Amino acid sequence: MTFSIELFEVHLKVDDPGGAISVHAVAGIWGVLALGFCAHFQAPGQWLAQLVGVATLLGFVLPVTYGLNWLLDRFLPQRAPHDGEGLGMDVYELGATAYPEFVTHTEDFIPR
Repeated sequence: MTFSIELFEVHLKVDDPGGAISVHAVAGIWGVLALGFCAHFQAPGQWLAQLVGVATLLGFVLPVTYGLNWLLDRFLPQRAPHDGEGLGMDVYELGATAYPEFVTHTEDFIPR
């Protein structure tokens, strides 16, 4: 996970602050393929079935989902405004912090 997060954020410059791509996509694909590795001796065709599943996800589901999100973003932008990112969406949209007992940022917040 550590290497995947570094790859996406530092080298590929993908804006993924929560590491969702690494947690869900990379770890999910590894989990699907690991099942095929582990079940290889009990069910010899399982590895191929798992590989077909991963190929379907990457070849069909990913492009369709990306295309639909791209189209939706043209009509209803999904990205938070820059002011909301720096201030925090709870303060930006609601006018109050969600957890006032926790200090999450200061006024001298500098985005990287």
